[in-house]
Amino acid sequence: MTAYSGFRYLRYLRALCIGAMLAVASVATAKENGRITLFLDDERLELPLSAGHSDWTGSPGFAKVSILTRPSDVETWQRFQSLRLAFDLLRSRAQMPEMSLLRRTGDAGFERWYGRTDSGGLIVTVQDRALDGDVLRVSGSFAGQLGQSSDFGQTIDLSAPMQVSGTFEVTLLPIR
Repeated sequence: MTAYSGFRYLRYLRALCIGAMLAVASVATAKENGRITLFLDDERLELPLSAGHSDWTGSPGFAKVSILTRPSDVETWQRFQSLRLAFDLLRSRAQMPEMSLLRRTGDAGFERWYGRTDSGGLIVTVQDRALDGDVLRVSGSFAGQLGQSSDFGQTIDLSAPMQVSGTFEVTLLPIR
């Protein structure tokens, strides 16, 4: 009877190890990727997803999405540093969008720009959304105004706003 219990234990352990390997393999093959096309006043930028800094958290019906992009070429990097777009995704509708943008100035300093629905009228429209396991694919567009801020977006000065619009198409893994 003891040998039989040991055999069952080994079979159970083997099945558990195979299941763990398959789960790790499926997560390893899922890759974050995507792109944001950004229009700032009269400038157009194509920005790749910064996969290590973009993610989502939540459930199939409600998710918090955070998308970060950074330029991949030196010429763009010298003018523009990063863009973060975040919003709550309630089924297929974006709510409470926020955007932050970091740009270089002519004197090698930085300008910090921010926008929200209540400050700049930022609107995000979701065209497509799909959840496959824990991989979230979402695409859409955004438009609004950004203003400068010295306190990381707590207060936004819209006296000299910058028009912003664009599209996004990203594949995100859950927050790690």
